[in-house]
Formats: sequence, structure tokens, C-alpha cells
Amino acid sequence: MQPASSQPASSALASRLQRLTCRAVFYALLWLVLSSGEGWWFFAMILPLLLWLSERWPAPLLRLRWRQLPAFTGYFLLEMWRGGFDVAWRALQPVPAIAPNWQRYPVRLQQVSAQRILACLISLLPGTTVCRSCLSDEPGVETAWLELHLLTDSSDWQQSVARLEQRLSQLLAAEQPLC
Repeated sequence: MQPASSQPASSALASRLQRLTCRAVFYALLWLVLSSGEGWWFFAMILPLLLWLSERWPAPLLRLRWRQLPAFTGYFLLEMWRGGFDVAWRALQPVPAIAPNWQRYPVRLQQVSAQRILACLISLLPGTTVCRSCLSDEPGVETAWLELHLLTDSSDWQQSVARLEQRLSQLLAAEQPLC
């Protein structure tokens, strides 16, 4: 029989080994998909580094409202397609119909991680990019905002970004859905 003091240590070790094994399997599956099953020797060399980094700097996973994921994905893909078509149409014009402009957008999302995701998603949409942000975790800042570079100011960019922010708030469990 083991002494009572060694049981918590063995339990912690078992938990850590289980966590590392799950991560190693996840990284292997990701490698399989991304590399088409090639270069396993390279993967075997970097796996210890990946596991060490994931233990050293763990990234908290976001909790999602899974029932909202299909609607969010469909909305985002549709917006990407529409935006890409709009940018291509403008590029094919003899005189491109663009009027680059800078605009600030006040962010209503409360979680800093959600604000960062919004900034990344906006930059993935054609015709807009986030160039600067002032997120709410900075000292002395009352509201968060994003500075956007737009291809044209005539579009309904505010409504588009607000809809994306609303959909993101519905998807993320840490956020209250925006109305």
C-alpha cells in the first residue's frame, strides 16, 4: 500500500501524461492532414518541442455554443464570397471604384479574447483590415475600438462589422449575445 502523500503526486503525474498523450495524438492527426502523411521524421523531431511549448504556455480553449456554429460558418463564408466578388469586380473596372479610408469601430464585445477574434475575422473579410486596436484590457481605456482600413467608405461597412460582431457574440459562450 502506498503512503497517502504519494497518491496526489501520482495522480498529478497520470493527469499530465494523459494530457500530453492527447495533445500528441492531436498534433499527429493535424500533421497527417496538413502534410498528407509525409515527413514523419520531421514531426518526430518537433513533437517534443510542441509538447513542451503547450505545457509552458497553455492556450485556453474558447467555449462555443455549438448549435450556433453552422449558422456562423455559413454567414462568414457567404460574407467572404460576397466581399471577394466585390473586390474582384472593383479590380476589373477600367478605373477602380475605390476610395480608401480609415474608420474607427467601437467594439461591444466584453472579453478581450473575443475582441481579438473579431479583429482577425474582420481582416479575413475582403476590402477591410484591422490596422490598430485599443482593446479593453489596457489601463485607462474605457471602451475598446478597432481602426479599420476600408477600400471604400460608401459601403455599409458599419452594418457588416456589427453583424459579424453580433454573430460572434452568439457563437462564444463567454459573451452575452448582442441584440
